[in-house]
Amino acid sequence: VKSPPAVPYPTRAEYEEIAKIFESALRDVLDATNSNDDDYQEDGPITLEDISSSSDRRAWLVSIVVERLRAQLDATLPRGNATGFLDASLRRKPSGSSSAMATLAKFVSSDAEDDEFALFIRATVDAFFDNDLFHSTRIFLEDAKGSFGIMVCSSVDAHRQVCFAARGQTLSIAFYPRKGLICYGSEQAAVKAGLNYENPGGSLVHSSFDESHNAVRLDLDDLGGEIALLDWGYACDAEPAISPPNRNLPVEKLMNGSVNVVLLRQSMNSQMIPLSKRLTLLENNECIKPLLDDVKDPVLADIHDIPRICYELQQDWRTVGLNRMTAWNLANCIRERMKGRVDGSIKSHGAQIDILVTGCEVSLWVAEQFVSDLQKSFPYLFIRAVSSNKLLGLFGQELVMPCTGFPYSQKSMEIKNSPIVMIISHSGGTFGPLACSNLLQSFSSSIFAVTSEWDTQVGKQLRSMYSDDLLSSRIFSTGVGVRPAEPCSVSVVATHQLLTNIFEHICVSIISEPTFRHVSGAVITELDLQILERCNQENIKALEEIVAVDKKGGELHEKRCKTEQELRSAGDLWADHILEVPKAYIMSFVYIMFTVTSGWPLVSGLATAGGLHSNHWAFYITRFLDACLYFWLPQINITILRLIQGRNLRHRMVGRTVVIGDCPWVSQCADAFLSKIFACSYSIAGLNVLSANPADHLVHRHTHRVVRGSLLVCGRPDGRLPALTSLEASTCLSVNQASSIQSIGGTCESITIGHNKSKLPLSKHAIYLKSHRPLFLSEKVLDDIDAHEDLVRQRKAKMSEEKAIVNRSFFYKRATSFFTSKKDGSFLELSLSRSRKAKTARSSASLLGAYVDLEKQARKKRSETADVFRAVETMIKDRQGIENARRLFNEIDSDGNGVIGVDEFIAAYQKKDPNLAEEHLRRLFKEADIDDDGMLQFDDFVKVSQMPNLVVELTVKNRDSRGLTQVQASKERYFGEELRRHSLNPGISSLAMSQSQYFSMELYESRIASMQRFVAMTVMFHQMGSRVQSFFPKISFGYWGYRMDRTHSIMRIASTASPVSGADVRERIEELRLMLKIESSVALIARTWRKYSKAKKGRNSPISTH
Repeated sequence: VKSPPAVPYPTRAEYEEIAKIFESALRDVLDATNSNDDDYQEDGPITLEDISSSSDRRAWLVSIVVERLRAQLDATLPRGNATGFLDASLRRKPSGSSSAMATLAKFVSSDAEDDEFALFIRATVDAFFDNDLFHSTRIFLEDAKGSFGIMVCSSVDAHRQVCFAARGQTLSIAFYPRKGLICYGSEQAAVKAGLNYENPGGSLVHSSFDESHNAVRLDLDDLGGEIALLDWGYACDAEPAISPPNRNLPVEKLMNGSVNVVLLRQSMNSQMIPLSKRLTLLENNECIKPLLDDVKDPVLADIHDIPRICYELQQDWRTVGLNRMTAWNLANCIRERMKGRVDGSIKSHGAQIDILVTGCEVSLWVAEQFVSDLQKSFPYLFIRAVSSNKLLGLFGQELVMPCTGFPYSQKSMEIKNSPIVMIISHSGGTFGPLACSNLLQSFSSSIFAVTSEWDTQVGKQLRSMYSDDLLSSRIFSTGVGVRPAEPCSVSVVATHQLLTNIFEHICVSIISEPTFRHVSGAVITELDLQILERCNQENIKALEEIVAVDKKGGELHEKRCKTEQELRSAGDLWADHILEVPKAYIMSFVYIMFTVTSGWPLVSGLATAGGLHSNHWAFYITRFLDACLYFWLPQINITILRLIQGRNLRHRMVGRTVVIGDCPWVSQCADAFLSKIFACSYSIAGLNVLSANPADHLVHRHTHRVVRGSLLVCGRPDGRLPALTSLEASTCLSVNQASSIQSIGGTCESITIGHNKSKLPLSKHAIYLKSHRPLFLSEKVLDDIDAHEDLVRQRKAKMSEEKAIVNRSFFYKRATSFFTSKKDGSFLELSLSRSRKAKTARSSASLLGAYVDLEKQARKKRSETADVFRAVETMIKDRQGIENARRLFNEIDSDGNGVIGVDEFIAAYQKKDPNLAEEHLRRLFKEADIDDDGMLQFDDFVKVSQMPNLVVELTVKNRDSRGLTQVQASKERYFGEELRRHSLNPGISSLAMSQSQYFSMELYESRIASMQRFVAMTVMFHQMGSRVQSFFPKISFGYWGYRMDRTHSIMRIASTASPVSGADVRERIEELRLMLKIESSVALIARTWRKYSKAKKGRNSPISTH
């Protein structure tokens, strides 16, 4: 059986024919006063408003239309075929009216017994009276699926109304009464544009004291879905024009009463909050940052702001402000979480998550480094950094999106026990993190955000989740505000800086409590935090020299700009590489235009000038040479440019590729920065950007792509620190391997950026960054040895040039003197100079060999002092050590009760060193007393004896004079000075002591040194981009050009739902909350049943009957 053909919709003419019946019926109802029908007789004229607001009159109109339309259908079609599917022989030749009725009959039946016809008429009448702009948007929002923010207007009501709707995507509306301006946009910051500009005709309201005239902003409820109607009236009609179904909604007045605002929330669970409490004050609000003024180069402005922003963040962290209030709340959440780990209420297993950090793109990459440092500091905690898109795919979709290639699933991530969540989103409006701020409310009540300012979309969601007061603050702000440039520089650095402060605060909150320290397996110590904070404060000076701007925004003296000048020189060199193709193109164009127009090619012209006639056979050779010259003209011009500029002649004459090598967060963020810088550049001056980790996969991923002219910039860790020596050696090996791949004597052009002055032999250039920090103990040892060797070498060179360089054995003899303590136990055999004294810089291989040799010598020459505490440390390693340790334990246990009390512990240690404060020893005792019973068992004593340097750590105070939790910066002239002074084991060598600083060296690399390298790369890449950007307007008299602070996507913030949709987030939130309640109820019932069963079994036991 063949299905009937597709039914075409009525044409416009047919619609008009059908509408005439409705129109005539409506006219008769309006003229009801002249009707002879007593049932519908009216005392006065009926208006459209009367019919619209009365259900009886609507029913009357519907009945008239039904009767007339059915008669028309019956007159057009035979009774038996009211559906319209007639045999061709029975059809009449349709007229205009009959054609419309025939088409309508295909959709509805006119049978009197069929209610569908009346329902169709009723829906049509209701749509005519009800479907105004507001109600039509309401119907759309109820039936639509997806995430969107829309603005709706109609030509009928455009003179007085506009409607906005948001669901799943943010939408904000700003009202400026003084300027008579209303702004709307999907980003909160966009609607602040009215703050920066004055009205051409001046303000409409001149009073500056009335708060009702201040600009305000309304953020629609994008989670539950909300519609906002703005109606500013027409002529004398000041009331909003709203159809009857929505007239029960409250009408608010804004813009000094000139604009009516009607709001409708789609979600029934949304809390009804008065409009006055939902408005955010934009003017005279210290928490709202205005947009930045326009500048010629936004990217450069961002780079110059880096020292100032970092300095202000550090100063803000030392004062009582919003960030400190948020830090206080975070510390409380950390403590509650740790208490749960201590008492066992929070299980410890692989799927558990204690701290969950999420974000997108650069925010995620910076967060991953933060999580890495935190996880290394507390290996027993479960800390994860997961992309917001993955979280949305796993928990925010009706159909779960699997994370292929990643160990994430709903089963492998246990987030139902209220983990601490940190959302890293500098803009605060990126779709993924914003959706997660809503979604994760189902799992956790401890959600925090790191954003650019207090007033962001994520901040709004968290303020709605918690009470909107300072004591419940959940927002960390970098204070950067909105940055219009798409290449991210200051936003990345500011986020990294703030996360460093948060990292220190979390660490202090955990290690200040001994039970928390043990349950978290804390590796980090207070000494490590002291060193990190000292490096953090000294970092400002380094950043100033890198960008050549001080912390107050002023230019530095020329003497301090050497680093910045080197970086910009490197950028100029690479810009010349990129611009050689367009320059050669211009030179070829000029040559061709001149020679062809004049008819004097170079070789033929010279031959003719020399007297060669055109009919001579040699003249054809000159033409051949001119043809060759035209063919190879671009290559010739490029070669000429390279000769003039002194650049490598062997590089390929093609588009350039830049490979960035550094630790993951630096390489990825620098990759994003540089690729956005060149996103809009012309193809003739384009750039391909790649990135990799030189200590991991740079060789495997990119060295096979190395050709003559590839550009490699690589950040070198500071290998002068023994904890980083192997890392620097691996990095240098990758650079050397890439630079050793040659073709026709040429290879890639590599530049290294780091703190070690040693230059790789195969690299083009090495840019040195000043450390601006004290030396570590191991550095001090090696530097003093090297300085002494330099002095000896100079003396011997003066005595005799024939003598060989100092024997290598002297180095070991000298090294030994530094590792064996003096008889009086003094630690001052090291010089107290903060700066380096050695003149020569060691390469990574030399450093690696030196530290390995020093370690071997230290182990060989280690003192065998028979000190009581030294004996405990060494003898426990032997099989008989337990007995010897027991004997020493009994010696300290003066009362012989088998345990050591605090008084006995203090007396024994002060007998060894009378200078040790009793307060510090009590803290040491508490640290060792794991079960907190006031006594040390033998096992506890053994652990204390193995922590001789803990006394130094206990001298650290983690609160300032105002009582704020604050890491105090180290004041040592070199890191390790106090370590040697308070050492309880004089036999331990300096290098052995320095091993306790290895973790602080790693933190220095990840939190401080890597940041400096990233900033250095942004300076270099900006110079590249700026040179290329300015080239095209110069050669075209301003006609050609582009902006390097923009990309073709014009997507400074990814506020749209991509790649993961947020359409199901609202439903999933409710579903997940319900599931958690059910699971909690089931668990409660199970626990109660077990208690009841146990109690019942106890009552029925034989023992209980007697």
